Amino acid sequence: MRLSRYCGRERLPGGAPLWQRLARRAGFRGTVAVYGYGVGGRPGGAQRKAERTGVQDGMVLADYEPGLIRVWVPCTCQAADFDLDQLHEAHEDPLASFAHELGHHVQYARRRTYFNEAVAERYGRLLLREFGVR
Repeated sequence: MRLSRYCGRERLPGGAPLWQRLARRAGFRGTVAVYGYGVGGRPGGAQRKAERTGVQDGMVLADYEPGLIRVWVPCTCQAADFDLDQLHEAHEDPLASFAHELGHHVQYARRRTYFNEAVAERYGRLLLREFGVR
């Protein structure tokens, strides 16, 4: 897995080695592009809704296409005053979104289709549980 950060300051919850272990376990050898969000201070209503639902004004917090996973994380370079504990308690943090997208990768590797959300969600939760994250 190749990790590509937009500005280099984005913090990955759990650290980059955990993300690499998860990707290795799922057999993902592509690129993970990490982008920061949080311009304007503490996430407002729209961003909190995005953290709950996974959609931020048409932009998802994680996205899969074969060979590439894009992840949006709260970034200190954009003056985001976010609460990592709040994200962790809601199980809607970037790590959970990343694990979900790894579920889409496993679907694609096995069946050459990756649109089943229920399967991806189940795989993501099982993967996090296997690594003792949840």
